[in-house]
Amino acid sequence: MPARRTRTATASLLIAALFITGGVLAASGSDNNGTPSSTPAGATAIESAPPVPHAVGVRHFTFARGKERPLPTTVWYPVHGSARQNRGRPQPDATPLPGVFPLLLWSHGFYSNPQSQEGMTKLLAEAGYIVAAPAYPFTKKDAPRFDKTDVPNQAIDASYVITQLLRTANPLAASIDPDRLGAIGHSGGGTTTDWLFTGRRDHRLKVGVIFAGRPTTAYQGTPVPLLFIHGDKDPVVAYSQGRESYGKDPWPKAFLTIVGGEHGAGTNNPERGHAQAVATLLDFLDWALNGDEEARVRLTNDATLTGITRFESSGIYPSVTDSTSASTTTTTPAPMPTQSNTLDLAGSAG
Repeated sequence: MPARRTRTATASLLIAALFITGGVLAASGSDNNGTPSSTPAGATAIESAPPVPHAVGVRHFTFARGKERPLPTTVWYPVHGSARQNRGRPQPDATPLPGVFPLLLWSHGFYSNPQSQEGMTKLLAEAGYIVAAPAYPFTKKDAPRFDKTDVPNQAIDASYVITQLLRTANPLAASIDPDRLGAIGHSGGGTTTDWLFTGRRDHRLKVGVIFAGRPTTAYQGTPVPLLFIHGDKDPVVAYSQGRESYGKDPWPKAFLTIVGGEHGAGTNNPERGHAQAVATLLDFLDWALNGDEEARVRLTNDATLTGITRFESSGIYPSVTDSTSASTTTTTPAPMPTQSNTLDLAGSAG
């Protein structure tokens, strides 16, 4: 599909730019798994990539799951033109770029909102994703009543927002590929994302990314790839909690440790390991949602920088051992699954 080719090339360019500006293009770590990764990240992709990332449009929706659960949702998406033309500013209600694109549901953390991490959501849209971010009623910034125990309900909210965006009447529905859906979240939003693969399982999702999230319940249903990103000096959500989630995950998975990283590690430009986190994120999504084998091959190399990041995986590479920047472990690789478009909301909310 044309949209897939464009997304791959744009992501490669974004990765190359991150490494060049970060001064680490030639310093990326090697792949201990034996997969080819001798070329620096993004070096071969620059020739075939478009000149700049996509321009980005933005729309606002007033979804609600009942009177008590308003879900104002911001959606970023690729549009005609380049990000450079608009100095990176999203264009309100712009016409979507022709084609269909993967949809990512972004969940914000406690005392936050979708705009607080627009740098990440906009970057994903520039790379060819449609990114939807609801503001959750009881954990958002300036919520009239804060309730951290509402996180399991937020996972149901997230699934509801996906359903609303896929409805035929939605102005972005024709641009969304219903077979390429994923979820990403940070902190409380990372825990929300974890719920979407455990006790509030949404079987439509094909990939999950959890930044600094906490463990929930057992992973359920057909296996899907999950990526965990966590700073090992996180003072808010303990690094051990991210490791616990990773250890319980029986599916194809990867873990990026940001050495010395704190709670916002990987999500904000000034923090150490940001370039590696974004490169890992884009590679992982491109492999899991778009079937890009080149992205999978370069994943370990893009993720690893000595003293800054450590990377490990299980079930990602089709070989006897899987990758880690420090050691290798025996694993049985899991095939990429086929999933049904059904939603399991078993269990009571809250």
